[in-house]
Amino acid sequence: MEFYVGTSGWYYSWNEEKNLSWYVNNSHLNAVELNASFYRFPFPNQIKSWAQKGSGIRFSIKVSRRITHIHRLNQESYPIWDAFVGLFEPLQSLIDFFLFQFPASFTTKQFDTFVQFFTHIPHSFHSLLAIEMRNPEWYQKKWIKELEQIPVVLVSVDSPDFQNRIILSKDIIYMRFHGRTEWYHHNYLPQELEEAANQCCSLKPEKIYAFFNNDHFMLDNAQFFYHLLKERA
Repeated sequence: MEFYVGTSGWYYSWNEEKNLSWYVNNSHLNAVELNASFYRFPFPNQIKSWAQKGSGIRFSIKVSRRITHIHRLNQESYPIWDAFVGLFEPLQSLIDFFLFQFPASFTTKQFDTFVQFFTHIPHSFHSLLAIEMRNPEWYQKKWIKELEQIPVVLVSVDSPDFQNRIILSKDIIYMRFHGRTEWYHHNYLPQELEEAANQCCSLKPEKIYAFFNNDHFMLDNAQFFYHLLKERA
């Protein structure tokens, strides 16, 4: 079993230099989610710099909100996706996923639009697509089964709305820890992380990706979870 653990971004108070180099050299983690790309397209020179400095870790790139929240996968989102993914070509060898996080208002009624968009994406990217849904409809058994027919990995979530909901998707577990009792501000207890690690491993995935999105606590929690998975691998 391979496992990759990281934080959702690196520009936080625990990062002494607030940069990727410090994260790579001092976090003792082997992956990172890039969240800044959700809010704006990075500059090309930033991406080239990340490619040079981030060679020791794997990346998951959060897709622009212009695609998921503004245009919501309609036809106007297609050229935006093409431009977005093209921008990251210098980093491509380090990217394991492009993460699509959808708003709660994106429901199963948009399933046809969803299928059309992901059909548009070239086959070469099909193993790199992860989706996080905020509407609970998508986590019903019927829709989990439907999503299995599409080249996407369904993200597992731990949050106040979806506590420790772990799903094996395409033989992969991709899990985001947002905070058990409070969004972004929950400090996970050791027993909570042990429970999650045990559940993940019990599903016998080929790979586990786990990212912590709980601000001040993310580094400590991620390091502990990495240790738990290493013990169980």
